Amino acid sequence: MNIEFKTLDNGIKIINDQIDVESASIGVWIGAGSSNENNNECGIAHMLEHMAFKGTKNRNAEKIAREIEDVGGDINAYTSKEVTAYFLKVLKENAELGVDILSDIIKNSIFPKEEIEKEKGVIISEIGQSYDSPDDRVFENFTKTAFKNQPMGRPILGTKETVSSFKQSDLKLFLDSNYAPENMVVSISGNLDKGNFFKIVEEKFSEIKNYIKPKKVNSEWTSGFISEDRDLEQTQLVFGVEGLNNIDIDRFSLRALSIILGGGMSSRLFQEIREKRGLCYSIFSFTQMQNSSGVFGFYAGTSPNDVDQLLEASLVEWKKIKKFISSEELDRAKAQMKSGFIMGQESNSSRSEYFAKTMINFGRLIENKEVIASIENITINSIYNLCEKLLVSPNPVLSAIGPNASSLKKFEISKIIN
Repeated sequence: MNIEFKTLDNGIKIINDQIDVESASIGVWIGAGSSNENNNECGIAHMLEHMAFKGTKNRNAEKIAREIEDVGGDINAYTSKEVTAYFLKVLKENAELGVDILSDIIKNSIFPKEEIEKEKGVIISEIGQSYDSPDDRVFENFTKTAFKNQPMGRPILGTKETVSSFKQSDLKLFLDSNYAPENMVVSISGNLDKGNFFKIVEEKFSEIKNYIKPKKVNSEWTSGFISEDRDLEQTQLVFGVEGLNNIDIDRFSLRALSIILGGGMSSRLFQEIREKRGLCYSIFSFTQMQNSSGVFGFYAGTSPNDVDQLLEASLVEWKKIKKFISSEELDRAKAQMKSGFIMGQESNSSRSEYFAKTMINFGRLIENKEVIASIENITINSIYNLCEKLLVSPNPVLSAIGPNASSLKKFEISKIIN
C-alpha cells in the first residue's frame, strides 16, 4: 500500500494515498460534530457546515461552486455526531485548486449575516422534511431515548427554536472551540506526487493556529420506550441495545453478528420475518459505533395489523442467535465483510474517507491486510462471547411510529429477549 502521512507543526495530519487513477479525492475531516454542542447550540455544527460554502474572504458562494464545476469536479460536506467533513473530487491536474478551496473554506469563511438568515429557512425546511419521514423520525426518537438528555441524543439538524436563534458570533465561537488542528486530517487519494502534495497542503494549512485541545464526549446509555401515534400506512419500529465503541477489539465480531441477524437477504430476520411470514417489506439490523458507546439493533416497517407479531417474532430470532450460530453463517458474514471492504477500497473517495477516519479514531493508519486479518480471526466463540457481553440482561430501547404505536409498550421486552 503506497500511502504515507505526516503531521504539521500545528498538529494537522496529512495523508497521501497514491493509487493509479485519473481523479483525486481530497477532504478535510474534523473530529467534532453535533455531540460537541451545548444544549442551546443544538444544530450549530450542521449549520456551520452549511455556512462554510456561503462565502470566504476570497470567494463568494457562487465562486466556490463555479470554480469546482468549471473543471468538472464536485464538492460536498456532511455533519455526523462526531465528525464533520468537507470533501471534493476533481481530475488529478486540478488537485491544487481543490486543496486551495478546502483550505479557504476552513480558514477564511466569513458567515455573511444575510446568508445566515436564508440558511436558517433552508435548515428549518430540512427539519420539517425529516419529521415528515417516519423512517427517519423513528431513528431520531430511538437515539433521543438511548442517550437521553445528552449531546449524543440530540438531533444533528437541531430544532426550529435553536436554529432560529443562531447568530454569526455563535458560528465563529463553535468553530474556534472545536475545529482544532490536532483533530483535523487532510486526506487525498489519487495519483499525485507525494512530495509536491505535502508541500501544497503545508502551505495552505500550516497557518491554522487554533491551540485548543480536542474534546472527547462521553455518552451513557439509557433504556426506554418512545412512541408516536400517527396516521400512517405502516408502523415503523427500531429496537436496540448498547453496542460497542469504535475502537473496541470486538467490533469485527459485532459486525459479523449484525450480518448474521439481519444483514442481507440470507439473514435470519429477512428469511424468517419477510420470506417465511410475509410480515414486512424491509427489515435489517445495524450497528453504530461512537467514541464511548454504540448501538446494536434492528429496524422494520410493517402493517399496523402485523406489528405485534413482527416484533415478537423478531425478538425470538434475537434470542435464538445467542445460542446457535452455524459455521456457514459465519463464513457468509466474513465473505460479506471482506468483499465490502475490498470493493470500497477500489473507490478513491471511499479510501480518502476511510484513512481519515482511521487516523481520527486510532491515531494511525490501518493497512488493508490488518483489516482482512481481523475479519479472518472472527470465530463462532468470539461472537458467543460478544453475545454474553451485549445481549445478556441488556437495557433495551424501542422506538415506534404509526397507528396505535403506543400500544407496543405492553411488551415486556426484557423477558422476551433474556
